[in-house]
This record gives sequence, C-alpha cells and structure tokens, in this order.
Amino acid sequence: MIKNAKAIHIQHCRFWLLPEKAIYWQKKKILIIADLHIGKSGHFRKNGIPVPGDVNSSNIDKMNRLVQKVEPEHLVILGDLFHSRANKEWEQFQTWRKKHLKLEVSLVIGNHDILPSSAYHSSHINLFKKLTVGPFLMIHDLNQLPSDNNTSDNYVLSGHIHPAVRLRGKGRQSLKLPCFYFGTNEGILPAFGQFTGTHVIEPRKGEKVYTIADSQILDMNTN
Repeated sequence: MIKNAKAIHIQHCRFWLLPEKAIYWQKKKILIIADLHIGKSGHFRKNGIPVPGDVNSSNIDKMNRLVQKVEPEHLVILGDLFHSRANKEWEQFQTWRKKHLKLEVSLVIGNHDILPSSAYHSSHINLFKKLTVGPFLMIHDLNQLPSDNNTSDNYVLSGHIHPAVRLRGKGRQSLKLPCFYFGTNEGILPAFGQFTGTHVIEPRKGEKVYTIADSQILDMNTN
C-alpha cells in the first residue's frame, strides 16, 4: 500500500496512481511520469517573461522525493523532459542524475526534447521513439500512432496534452483539476512539471478519469 495512492488495473496489471502526477508499476518497479518541461522557466525568463526562478528546482526536488518514496529501479519519462536548449536548469538536472546512477532512466522523445542525443546519453538516459514493456506501448503523443496502427495487443500510455477536467458547482463556480485519463485502448498522464498549462478533456461513457486535488487521488467515475 502506498500512501495517498489509488490502485487501478489495466491489462490485468496493477498500477498505483500517485498524487505527484505519476504512475508506479510496482511489480516491475517502474515509475512513469510525463512532461517535466525542465528548463521552461529559464527559457521564458531569457525571452523577457517574468517567471519564478525556483520552478525548476521545485520540479527536480519533487522528482527526487518521489524516487525516494517508491524506490523504483526504472524511471520512464513519456516525453518533454527538457523544454528547450540547454541552460542552467539542465545542469541542475544533470547534478541530480549523477546522484542516482543506479536508477535506470528512459526517455520517450517528445516534441520539446530537442537537445542532441549525446546530451542525454552523457546523462545515462536511454532514448526511445516508442517503448514497449509487456502489454504496454509508451509514447509521448497519441498522434504519433499511424492511423492504421493496430493497438489491440498493446495498451498505449502517453502524455503531451496535460489532461484536466473542469468541475462545475452552483451558478458559475468551476474548478479545473489535472487528471489521469484511461480509455479503452489508451491512457494519458497529467503533466509532472509544475509550470505547465492544462487541456480540459470531456470523458465519454466508459472512459475513466482520476483527478488530483490536495495531494489526493479522486475517483470521478460512477458505475
């Protein structure tokens, strides 16, 4: 049992949804996150947009605490590890990586991962366009799948869109919360990084959504 986590089953495999916006596959000791966007705050500041300087360190500290919490053997990042070109925030990540060399790290390349492959390899990061583990196909963006792709044998896990749902109350009151989304053949993780936007989704019948609020996983599904 993991504190504040929600157990779900996909393809007969048990996963833990974590309020840190991550999934832990305990049997395989694989921690899955998406869309860190490390370096985004520095990229914005460089372009004259005032952004707090501690955003990046907060993301790395959060990742560090999560690794200490579940003690995975393998960290899989579903794209957009780093937002732009190398800067001081990339150096902060490299410092963290050097302290965790026993942890295998794999990156499924996202649209923002534009650093040369040598930068990732020097930080002991495996690079993949797509990664298959057991019955799961891990990618960054569902749009990467060709229209004629047969995913019946693989459940797809992805990131990219930073899913959220809007909860509506009386009158015009509403609240937008990041969420995990699970459809029949695919699941989408919320963005792990703090300095990211969200995209509101409208789940259809049969699709499942779990929101994150106050360090809790909330089951939004009615059966």
